[in-house]
Amino acid sequence: APQCVGHRPSRVQAKMASGFGAKGNEGRCTPLWQNFSRCMSTADSPSECTNLREDYFECLHHRKEIRRSNSVMEQRAKVINEKAAVLKEKIWKEVFDTSWATVEKAK
Repeated sequence: APQCVGHRPSRVQAKMASGFGAKGNEGRCTPLWQNFSRCMSTADSPSECTNLREDYFECLHHRKEIRRSNSVMEQRAKVINEKAAVLKEKIWKEVFDTSWATVEKAK
């Protein structure tokens, strides 16, 4: 039967891409896809393959990696800002506590 323009294959018919990466080698996620696919074909319940599915999707989208990287960068910025605030306070205190008489003696 002819397919309509823009028709997407059903979930059962959909398959992964060729398995080749952009440079012709095996795609970076192909081994994870193969493990997940193998699990799904032999498992009694799809829930048995949840970890393999998560690994495959992480390989494709890097969501956990990005979330972790953002968390690290936020924490780093927080520490830097806290240290900067302490240093700024110390400098201002030193500036305001120093009298001109002390500055003149130092010359």
